[in-house]
Amino acid sequence: MDAPREVLIRFHEVALKGRNRPLFINALVNGVRRATEGLGVRRVWAVHLLVRMVLEPEASWEAVRQQLATVSGVAKFSLAHRVCTSYEAIEPLVLALAEELRPASFRISAHRADKRFPLTSRELNIRLGAAVQVRSGIPVDLTSPALDVHVEVLPREVFVYIHEEPGPGGLPVGTGGRTVCLMSGGIDSPVAAWRMVHRGCLATLVHFHSFPLVEGSSREKAKELAEILTRYQYDSRLYLVPFADLQKRVILSVPGPLRVVAYRRFMLRIAEAIAKQEGATALVTGESLGQVSSQTLQNMATIEQAVAMPVLRPLVGMDKQEIIDQAQRLGTYETSILPDEDCCTLFVPRSPATRVHVAHVEPLEATLDVAGLVSQAVANAEVVDYHHPSPKRFAQPVVAPAHRRV
Repeated sequence: MDAPREVLIRFHEVALKGRNRPLFINALVNGVRRATEGLGVRRVWAVHLLVRMVLEPEASWEAVRQQLATVSGVAKFSLAHRVCTSYEAIEPLVLALAEELRPASFRISAHRADKRFPLTSRELNIRLGAAVQVRSGIPVDLTSPALDVHVEVLPREVFVYIHEEPGPGGLPVGTGGRTVCLMSGGIDSPVAAWRMVHRGCLATLVHFHSFPLVEGSSREKAKELAEILTRYQYDSRLYLVPFADLQKRVILSVPGPLRVVAYRRFMLRIAEAIAKQEGATALVTGESLGQVSSQTLQNMATIEQAVAMPVLRPLVGMDKQEIIDQAQRLGTYETSILPDEDCCTLFVPRSPATRVHVAHVEPLEATLDVAGLVSQAVANAEVVDYHHPSPKRFAQPVVAPAHRRV
């Protein structure tokens, strides 16, 4: 089939942005370009409420399809063939598709956006449907056809396509501001980071570890998870924060049942300090209400009180299976379930308290140099930058101290 291949990309929520719509559409076009870079895409641009993409003849539709399915802001998309605005150009293409696919039944779904075209949408449906029946004998089924041939008549061209692929929806990356996400090596936090990316935010990732007191598997998992998340937000920065020394200080001042809450309060303080230097305006955690002892309502309130910055919890009302299902769809699950020793398991007491109030921990923290410990942790953090597309998935990134970017 010689008709040029294009991809028609549609959006829903972006279209509701009023005067800010051009900003969101530009961000969506940039996201589509980044996601499909190096895949044989000739051009991407917006036309009114549609994003169009022209493919090179050698481009792999499957590779392009997989990447478009990750782009936040895309509601649905279709591989389409473009012809000129005449019935004589449309009919041979529709006949060729029907003969090539030989479906058990079919339907023509025409939409005439250009009212200057001589045939109405209904007339196109009838005439094209009759032509397919005469040529191939395939029966018409208007309710549940095996093949639905879409014909979209625009002012300067006509597009013919047979399938609409679902996109993730949401908002284009970069339109929602910047957040800092506390990311363990577990299942929950990468999903939380993605859910903020899905709402247009850029997520800077912060991972706390106890290397070299334990082997470095949690750090390696964090790097792999950051690489996966970069597929969705195109540029990621990961902070690897050594936490063992700070935990040792907490152990000397805080009784066992209160330590998990104390650790979490320090983590938020460190993340807030990183957020300020990154220009972020909110913190994100993977907490789900009641999942573990530190995630009771009272403990979450006590932990959050340690910082002034908003703390967002996109998973707070989700159960574990919902989170696992999302992780599997994102591609983070298999990495997240690999065994490791993170900084918390090394120093976690047997029976953590589930209802810790601020009045319980503030006097104990007063015996510590809170500001100094936070500053030291930030200064000793390593920073890893990731960019999409990467030369090799999960390639070892360059690592540098926090004061130097890579």
